[in-house]
Amino acid sequence: MQLGYRSVSFDLHGNEYVALQGANDKFLALQGSVRINKSRITRQFKSTQIFHDLAPNNILQGISLKSNNEYTSAVFAYQNVGEFKNFLSVIDPHLQYSNGKKLGRAIALLHQDTLTGPQKDKAEERRDTIHQKLTTYLTKGPRFNHETPILKAIIDRIDSLGDYKLTRRYGGLRLDNVFLTNTGNVILKPSASYGFGDAIEDLVLFECEDAGQMPCVVAGVIDGYFGGVNVPANFWVGFAIYSAIYSLTRCSEHARKSKTEQERMVAQSRRILQDFDNFTRPIPRWYRSNIVKKAKAEVKLLGI
Repeated sequence: MQLGYRSVSFDLHGNEYVALQGANDKFLALQGSVRINKSRITRQFKSTQIFHDLAPNNILQGISLKSNNEYTSAVFAYQNVGEFKNFLSVIDPHLQYSNGKKLGRAIALLHQDTLTGPQKDKAEERRDTIHQKLTTYLTKGPRFNHETPILKAIIDRIDSLGDYKLTRRYGGLRLDNVFLTNTGNVILKPSASYGFGDAIEDLVLFECEDAGQMPCVVAGVIDGYFGGVNVPANFWVGFAIYSAIYSLTRCSEHARKSKTEQERMVAQSRRILQDFDNFTRPIPRWYRSNIVKKAKAEVKLLGI
């Protein structure tokens, strides 16, 4: 069967999303090097099988997974998609906020699953991984010269950090890991980093990667996650602690990759510190900002 081929986008690992057109059928596929990315794509395909039934309108439906000598290809039911972040970059703040709410509602659906006893144990073990990452930061570095207030915030609170909600984490959620369909629906790209842990971890990457440039979107994500009601205080406390941890551990880990990435991560870590007023307040500045308040008011007025 002759297939038509259209490139959709590439992910951060060099794998390509493509739209395939047959005589009677269309598909969306993810393909990459069998030598480098077979295990990643295999795990991404498996994520759609795990999460699709929880949010069928927001998770791709897996059809097949195949490899040859060169490529591994995961094939999904067709969706006419483009990059969500590209769309967000050209719309007004109130539309950014309303689209962020759609994404937040989709993430909330993923967290509705009830964990079994063994799954809860695995989720609680995630804390050990977080402690290990902090140890790696302190012993391996690179360490940041603005680390003192961040470390103090972590040390003061980490032992009493109660899990907000134990769940099956989707992993890797940030705006460039989301598609938008031609009908305005959000589709989460398949994840290779899913696992068990605290639900807050599925929201904290938005603070790291997106809140600086698109605060209205990230505010929408959080408000949409909670269904438009007031965000619970214990969520904000946990969100601040995880943000502090990520501002050291994740930023330092990525800073090891290159000089350019080091500069970006130092700036990102400093910005997170400023977002939380040197971690003296649990609700970030951008959520309290005038631009977000105005976007919320416009959305409410327009009823969207």
